[in-house]
Amino acid sequence: MNNEALVEFLRMVYLKDNKTVLTDEEVKQIEKFYKDNYKKVATFAEFLKINPPITKKIKKAKGVYAEIERQFNSQSALQPGTIIECVLAQTIANMYNLTCFVDSFHSYIRELPANVLPYLRAEENTLLCRYIYYDPNNYKNFLIQYGNPTLYDADLFLNNQIVKLEFKDRLARAGERDIKQYDEKGKLLMDNAFLSENSEYIPLINQFNEKTDIFSRYRPECLKVNYNEFDEKTKKAILRSYFTNLGIDTIVTLDKDNKLIAITINCVDGTENFAIISTDGSEIRPAGKNSGKVFTPIFLHNSIINIGGEIINNKASVPVKSMQNRIGRGTDGDITGKKINNLLFVPLEKIKQENDKYLFNLDDVKQLKPTVAIHLKIIVDKSELKEYYSAILN
Repeated sequence: MNNEALVEFLRMVYLKDNKTVLTDEEVKQIEKFYKDNYKKVATFAEFLKINPPITKKIKKAKGVYAEIERQFNSQSALQPGTIIECVLAQTIANMYNLTCFVDSFHSYIRELPANVLPYLRAEENTLLCRYIYYDPNNYKNFLIQYGNPTLYDADLFLNNQIVKLEFKDRLARAGERDIKQYDEKGKLLMDNAFLSENSEYIPLINQFNEKTDIFSRYRPECLKVNYNEFDEKTKKAILRSYFTNLGIDTIVTLDKDNKLIAITINCVDGTENFAIISTDGSEIRPAGKNSGKVFTPIFLHNSIINIGGEIINNKASVPVKSMQNRIGRGTDGDITGKKINNLLFVPLEKIKQENDKYLFNLDDVKQLKPTVAIHLKIIVDKSELKEYYSAILN
């Protein structure tokens, strides 16, 4: 490895215990507690008093506390993965005695050490970071935690050299992309932008189109909707692309004993004796979380007719009993629309009910976009990884 700071970081990780400041179970407890309670009280102070033991855990990681306070004050759900990212950042900050914590949303950035400031803003002066951790006695070491989902998660500066960190839960997505459309036969389509920006996913999509189609995934004889029958060679190539495209030096996570671990790109291939990373769970989902305008009008027409509906002058009339509720993501069970089927729905505000019929305009129907996702799971423990990295640790 040519990056001296990365080698020093790996040594710090594997030659010391470095248990995370909160366990995987405690992170899940905090996330559940927040979800169950953030709408029950009026102030953040009242929220913290609901469960003192949980509050004590929240305060163990400064970023966790800041994140929960900000989301509570905006009455927003926690963003997936944010709490574990803050836990891992705090653990690393403790390793290097980075005792000063700065919340960029509520602090005067100009008061930070001068050598930190150039790394906090983009060329257009946009603030890039969430949190900063630094040592008041050694300005050469500091950690900048970001919040942009399209970038890696943090820069760790050691003697002014950078280690680019990606934080992950024990089981997490390594990458996920929407596939904008499919045709009337259910075959996935890739436009020029997708081909140029997401070339690593092309083999997965081509394999899907060779073996199946969107509509077949919902037929009664199909035992599972999501498609995950990809070969390991293809999935490993995507994991390598995940490192290189984001410019990651190392992925940081925790093992089953809640010990900090870090892996580099060479871990993708593992060794002759054991694999380090599993991609189990990688899949193409015919109906992802995002939607847009209908791009298969024939399928839409046939879907309405198949559930007993009628179409006249671009307006549909469908029996109420034929359309099911659509529950909005992150809404705690709120109904946000009515489903024509698993791929098509009408937003609630665009639909009217007259007697036993739902009425809506075809132009208001939304179609879910397919999603391709690669999942990453570290399947070895810290002792095995310490052996794997033994050559650079000595």
